Amino acid sequence: MNKKQKVDTVIALISILIGVIVLLMPLFGMTNIKILSIGIFSSYAILSIIQFILTRSSKDYEGIHSALASIVILLAHIFWDPSSSPKVLAMFIMAWVILMAITKLKKADYYHDRKDRMWKYSAFNLGLFILTGIIASINLGYNVETQILVLGFFILINGILELFEPVTKTLIAHK
Repeated sequence: MNKKQKVDTVIALISILIGVIVLLMPLFGMTNIKILSIGIFSSYAILSIIQFILTRSSKDYEGIHSALASIVILLAHIFWDPSSSPKVLAMFIMAWVILMAITKLKKADYYHDRKDRMWKYSAFNLGLFILTGIIASINLGYNVETQILVLGFFILINGILELFEPVTKTLIAHK
């Protein structure tokens, strides 16, 4: 594994850990959806900035674009309170999924332009990411505990999808 793949793996594992922590929040009575939403998007922004800084020599700008997408959603918290209505939280998730999908589409196009066979994986990963985002947004209409569980599963699945790329690249390289 090269440095970029190691950094991507660690960042994905941290994302998975964040998803697990979010899943455990209702057990400890932490059900403030606004604080949780701000925590999720800010942690994702910080992780993405760290990922970009550590891998900037690889010319992969997905980290900075992911951070910008998360920061845009964090700024939206100034104008709308996600705890006021499940529709607002669903809007935040869908807006973030759309911004992240643009980033992932750009990366898939980068692979396709370089005739790298990872573009097929990247396109498949993009489709799964959009599908899980849509499913997560649709299922946010229930009580607060269910919303937190849906968010936790969404972050967990996103971390798992992010983990597959460095592992796949490593397996292809050692083929």
